[in-house]
Amino acid sequence: QFDEDVRRERQLILHDNETTKSSVIVVGDLVKEFKEGKSKSNDKSTYLAVNHLNFHVQKRACFGLLGANGAGKTTTFRMLVNDIKSTSGKIIINGRNINQTKRDLEIGFCPQFDWLLHDLTVLETLTLFAKLKGVEASEISEMCNNIVNIFGLETYENRRVQKLSGGNKRKVSAALAFMANPALVFLDEPTTGLDAAAKRKLWKVIRAARDVGLTIIMTSHSMEECEALCTKIGIMKMGQFMCLGNLQHLRNRFGNGYAIKVKVVGDNVDNIKTQLMSDLPGIEIQDQHNEVLFCNVPFSHSSTDGRNSTQLPYNLAHVFEILNKKKEQKIIESYSVTQTTLEQIFVQLAGEDEDILSDQKDNKNKQTIPPMTTRL
Repeated sequence: QFDEDVRRERQLILHDNETTKSSVIVVGDLVKEFKEGKSKSNDKSTYLAVNHLNFHVQKRACFGLLGANGAGKTTTFRMLVNDIKSTSGKIIINGRNINQTKRDLEIGFCPQFDWLLHDLTVLETLTLFAKLKGVEASEISEMCNNIVNIFGLETYENRRVQKLSGGNKRKVSAALAFMANPALVFLDEPTTGLDAAAKRKLWKVIRAARDVGLTIIMTSHSMEECEALCTKIGIMKMGQFMCLGNLQHLRNRFGNGYAIKVKVVGDNVDNIKTQLMSDLPGIEIQDQHNEVLFCNVPFSHSSTDGRNSTQLPYNLAHVFEILNKKKEQKIIESYSVTQTTLEQIFVQLAGEDEDILSDQKDNKNKQTIPPMTTRL
């Protein structure tokens, strides 16, 4: 059964609304079936990896395509970049169906695995891809130098790719995706292998690209990364979207309250537990690590007046007032109050799909797949 936001998205696309007409990419009823078994007969069973997927992404947006192993995420991504053909459905990029045109679709792609020519230097690699993308010869040098500076590759521009660390190879792959300012950029696990500083620098580049007009579709196993970058998120399970929307919308729809972390002073943990349960009706003590308590306060709580019981929304100011008072009394050292995280929503909706056939098929022969630039 489709979530109401997922159902609304499908109706929007089916009726060819003006919103989808102005979108950079529109995906309608996308289906991918895999034949199981080695037999070439027509009676062999099929596995439905992607089941009628619908979404659209507009200009200046970053769409996060998320899902556990086996959810169909990787299969979907490969169809979007035209690496494998869909069984049915449509993928429209800049008004053109990718299965019906061989014209330049103005897309960039950073694959999950770095498809680089190891004998070339970084600068030679950038130059080659600029030529493949049809950049004017007079503009190539300046464009490559700008890319080198933006992605922090100045130290390595004359170094052969095979001599680069895994993190710097990842930077080169990401840089190639943004070469020539494509209208649509696909990023498959873009920060894998990067240290914390390099990861945040790449986030800054992605945000800047989005803000100047590029549209980005990305996959990531980092929920923190998706929270930082994505303006719209779709979480997949068993080939379908479980939800669609921006982060705050998903928090409001699927969040179950506010997460509170309290560090207790001394040996007052049991006493503080009792006080919190008395002061904040409905609070749940979810975990404890030494003197630190992890709690959840629901969005609303029951209030009984005589024989009538009603649900009242929690006043956050009241929650802060209670916690501040305990801090002033020096019975708690510190506290934090946060909204439901994307990771919590992901675990709630996606879990772990048992069948990983789609991922097994996606991973088959990955090293023999030619660079996507040959198809752009």
